[in-house]
Amino acid sequence: MRAIREFFLKLKRTFVSKKFLEFCVFGLVNTITHGLFSKLFSHFMQANAAYVVGFFFSNFIAFFLNSYFIFKKSPTLKRYTKFIVSYIPCLIIGFLVTFITINTLKLPQFWGTILAAMVGGPLTYIIMKVYTFGRK
Repeated sequence: MRAIREFFLKLKRTFVSKKFLEFCVFGLVNTITHGLFSKLFSHFMQANAAYVVGFFFSNFIAFFLNSYFIFKKSPTLKRYTKFIVSYIPCLIIGFLVTFITINTLKLPQFWGTILAAMVGGPLTYIIMKVYTFGRK
């Protein structure tokens, strides 16, 4: 019983924090830029490919925002590489959700991007906090 309690306290400390709130705000900015880049690229390529290309463009911006403002670490090539790797689960989730949203549900790409962010965001935060920028 004590282990369960400690687990929930750890979840609370992780997700009910200023740092996670900042991550969510910048995640919203990232989601908007991702949606805009995806929409822009969808004029030149297939929508699923545009999602991936938009993902990398928006995450380049997100790396600098996270480095400077949330985790207070200088951006390095090694951290950028780890940052991209930490987003792979989010990319996979996002691609699948977007694929289903566009191709199966026939909804606009924008809604796939929003749903993907809601699912992948918290997972990405944990991976990024531990793997990319170190525990803090």
